[in-house]
Amino acid sequence: MNVPDHPVNSENQPKENKQRARRRFVRGVGVAVPVVMTVRSTSALAAQCFAPSAAASIALLSSRLDRETLNCTGRTPGFWGNAWKTHATVWETSGGEGRLFSDVFGGGFPGKSLKEVMALNGNQDKWQLGAHLSAAYLNNKMGWVPDTVMSPQDLRDMWAGKNGTYTPTAGVTWGGEAIVAYLQTTMPL
Repeated sequence: MNVPDHPVNSENQPKENKQRARRRFVRGVGVAVPVVMTVRSTSALAAQCFAPSAAASIALLSSRLDRETLNCTGRTPGFWGNAWKTHATVWETSGGEGRLFSDVFGGGFPGKSLKEVMALNGNQDKWQLGAHLSAAYLNNKMGWVPDTVMSPQDLRDMWAGKNGTYTPTAGVTWGGEAIVAYLQTTMPL
């Protein structure tokens, strides 16, 4: 095998040069292997679909091999925030048009619609939790994220536990920031 910095006929080299060449080769392989191992062959238009309890599991992929074939095609708050301008029928089909956030989630953002909550930022919606929950709700209603992964009740539970009391699985609690990170895994588009 001919490897750069590792001559084919190295018997006449001093021992130190051979060791240096081996270290460079090993370092090169050590850098290249993790990069190759992180490449996946899933569709660029789909994200992994994991229920909150599965997403919190340590042995996620080894517990059920069929998880690798499940995909979510949810849309981001950015998509939904602009969709009413370009795809008004999507809002109507999802049942989101005119829907109040508090009607869906049992409180929060009084008098504001899902659309208005998605337009909030900064101190008005820390971590953009309201926006991500609104998008997740609409994604569910469109069938882009199935009930078996995340139901409207799961979303209400997330909103109720936004201050660090949402428990996706025994012994694990998430606050608003972790909930948003999870919801983003269902929103590749």
